[in-house]
Amino acid sequence: MIQLDPRDLTLDIASLRTGSNTGSFEIDTAAVDWRIEDVTPETPGGTLDLDVNYTDRSIIVRGRFRAGFATVCARCLEKAVFEVTEEVFAAYSKDGGGDADADVERLPRDGRSLPLLDAVREAVILSLPGKPLCREDCRGLCQVCGENLNVSRCGHEGASDAGCVR
Repeated sequence: MIQLDPRDLTLDIASLRTGSNTGSFEIDTAAVDWRIEDVTPETPGGTLDLDVNYTDRSIIVRGRFRAGFATVCARCLEKAVFEVTEEVFAAYSKDGGGDADADVERLPRDGRSLPLLDAVREAVILSLPGKPLCREDCRGLCQVCGENLNVSRCGHEGASDAGCVR
């Protein structure tokens, strides 16, 4: 049975058997140090499903990460929630990737654990909307006084129902 530390997303190599290894893990997203600017976990939990192919020379990790995150709305600066449902991939080899394959990393020297946080962090970043919105019809901020037009009308020209900062 695969063992994964849910705080730093490191995989215990000793828990793998030769061939295919699968596992599903509940991740406390609030406990993980994501180090992604302006992005925070929205829900306390996420799921990481893994399929790890282990040989004496390499370890290939494929999986799917699902969780809720939040960032800043591009129009009104309030919280905008988005869902992450992304594939995760990491490849490790005793020889490393060399020049031929930059996606393959050298197996860690300690030989006991594999860091998967970077691969999962990449999945979160890839899920980040290009223009995150708190809601589809967000009116944004008044260009004159900065009032959140989703909350109230300030009366300035251009701050009508159709007006918003884009």
